[in-house]
Amino acid sequence: MKKQLAVVLAILTLFVSAGCSPADTQDANKAQTTQEQQVDKGKAEKATIGEVAGLGDTAQDWEAEFGHPYAQGDTLKVYKGGLYEVVFENDRAVTITLPAKDGKEPATDMLLPRDGKKQSENSQQTGGMTMIVEKWHSDMLEKAIPDTKGTYTVMKNKNGKEYDSIIVDCTPNLKK
Repeated sequence: MKKQLAVVLAILTLFVSAGCSPADTQDANKAQTTQEQQVDKGKAEKATIGEVAGLGDTAQDWEAEFGHPYAQGDTLKVYKGGLYEVVFENDRAVTITLPAKDGKEPATDMLLPRDGKKQSENSQQTGGMTMIVEKWHSDMLEKAIPDTKGTYTVMKNKNGKEYDSIIVDCTPNLKK
């Protein structure tokens, strides 16, 4: 009995000298649970507005999705070999230009807010050029960039029947 008591006291002495206590174990478990909750919350907050990083998302979201931009200035960053030219304002993508490859319409849907609702569409033809302008609204975009009031514009530029580019813009405070 004395031997067992001595062993228990020795083990407790080791724990105490190592700075451990039963309360520390509980605190460590709570801290781990809190960290796991924060990671889960961070993942939920980092979810992109569209299917992939796009309009209203952060530069960090864009880099995670498409890699490091190969050319960049103060606000303009170019991703995927020129496939996406993005203007950031306050670390949020506010303008995306997609040059057309071989005259085909660039795929923009995945870059647009998932909850976007088209408000209007009109087109204007000048010579052989046609510009189709679509006005959209998104609650998710409004939450990400309140100054936009959730409004964004998709401008499709066509030369005859071939596309030149598509520009997606939600620049807050844009003067017309």
